Amino acid sequence: MKTKYYFFLLSFIVAVCYLISSRNRSRAYKIFALYLFVFVLLDWISTELYKWFRIYNHFFINIIFLVQFSLLSFFYSNSFKVNKWRNLVDVISIVVNLFLLLKYLFFPDDFFKFHYFDIYLTVFPLIVYSTIYLYNDYEERQELYYANIGMLIFLIFSFVENLTWPLHSISIENTYMSQFNRLLNVIFKYVGNTTVVVSSVFFVVQLYKDNKQ
Repeated sequence: MKTKYYFFLLSFIVAVCYLISSRNRSRAYKIFALYLFVFVLLDWISTELYKWFRIYNHFFINIIFLVQFSLLSFFYSNSFKVNKWRNLVDVISIVVNLFLLLKYLFFPDDFFKFHYFDIYLTVFPLIVYSTIYLYNDYEERQELYYANIGMLIFLIFSFVENLTWPLHSISIENTYMSQFNRLLNVIFKYVGNTTVVVSSVFFVVQLYKDNKQ
């Protein structure tokens, strides 16, 4: 079995545990559990698309980031008790989703292409929300404090990883950068695997804390 499938299995088990634990929990908790399960499922489908249908997953990556942005925005909106933060999330969510919807409506070909800007647009706000969530913990204990730390680590890696994608494009056109590109791939492969493990540890710690209550 390839290493990536072990990580998928780990993520799937954690997601199922959250779904089970979400019973009798808040709406925000249920949304977060749903996000974990949906994200693992979509991410797995994305990696298998070429094997199944011989098609590249560029369009499916757009779907994943849109779903991630929508579900996590909904989670943070339901988590924030201060109206100014909740309103901030709601407004940004509406603006970003409306912008991308209109963009794909008027330029449908863009939906089937990999666009760095669209990913930055959907990931960076989530990093801001996650940071605000940690800040709010100083005033009042947050329900998913440890899980949010794991999510913040994952989002930061995702953002940084996609920031480097333009370098991959440059290296394709310039052979002298091919060595750099290979090095970058190796680095992000190991950092990415480490990120999944570290994030999962925080998710498991959260489950442990919840079950002790």
